[in-house]
Amino acid sequence: TKYLADLNVKLQGKDQFVSKLYEHVQTFIQKLEMIQKQLAMKKVVHFTTLSTKHAETANHEKYSALIGCLRDEFKQRFADFRKHCDKLKLFADPFGTDATDAHDMFQLELTEIQNDSDTKRAFAEHDLLTFYSQYVPSESYPELSKHALRFIALFGSTYCCKQLFSRMKNVKTKSRSLLTDGHLSGILRIATSSVRADIDYLCKQKECQIS
Repeated sequence: TKYLADLNVKLQGKDQFVSKLYEHVQTFIQKLEMIQKQLAMKKVVHFTTLSTKHAETANHEKYSALIGCLRDEFKQRFADFRKHCDKLKLFADPFGTDATDAHDMFQLELTEIQNDSDTKRAFAEHDLLTFYSQYVPSESYPELSKHALRFIALFGSTYCCKQLFSRMKNVKTKSRSLLTDGHLSGILRIATSSVRADIDYLCKQKECQIS
């Protein structure tokens, strides 16, 4: 359960792209495969409780089978993602993708971007969102730009939806029943947005009333 809890924590939170979430899942599956092999050899280094038992009394075959079932369940649940594995890798690391192995529509653009030292430096220094929005213009890389937009716009989790409903529950109480839909929409936008309001600029746009 500890390893499942750790995976659950990694899959939570906002500003995570599907490619990173899929990496967490694949890492977990590989850990399960390694643990299953070790259990088959009666190695229990990753199980604190089981390691306290004598090797002769512990039912290693039982636990190995359970780990195998869990691994198979994860593989089946995320089977659809494996179909798009190459696309996810291209989005997450365009410099680590061999241009000759990529789809025809990306080959020329990949060759160009991989030989651009400035773009390669920007990829190493910035997060994916900043990299694609500022250093991969659609004019120069139309196919890579469209490919990135597909995955950036794809929700990796329901975190944002849950956060929105949680904030709305705190805002729209019995004592604030006169809130209009417009006010509620504005409050929720401010509460859930990571963009800070420029108060000084907004104040300058208002004319002071002279009495």
